[in-house]
Amino acid sequence: MPLEVTGLKEMATKIKKIEAVMKSAKISEKALRAGAEILRDEVKRRAPRSKGGSKHAADHVIISAVVEGKIAVGFIPDNWYMKYHEWGTSKMTPQPFLEPAFNAKRKEIQQAMYNVYVRELAKI
Repeated sequence: MPLEVTGLKEMATKIKKIEAVMKSAKISEKALRAGAEILRDEVKRRAPRSKGGSKHAADHVIISAVVEGKIAVGFIPDNWYMKYHEWGTSKMTPQPFLEPAFNAKRKEIQQAMYNVYVRELAKI
């Protein structure tokens, strides 16, 4: 009894489309940005605030452009001193907020990035 297989061309076409989605720089950037926005919001929430009511570094958390498949969430250059809050100095104990923000939202960030790919794959 001979075996007949149909639909291989359609399946190969669909696999090529899936591969194109997974390798797409535009979609990768969209996924990175979705995750970065969640992290930015959490960093803003956790960032130390001055008691004097002046400008807060939390109001200046930015998301960089995607460069070589990487994106950064941090502060504008004027807030360079925030690293001292995170790591401390010889005279100041650390008050970390960046790493705890990432650790608290890691799964949510991954899920948001995953959802971007799922939405794009559903369009095929």
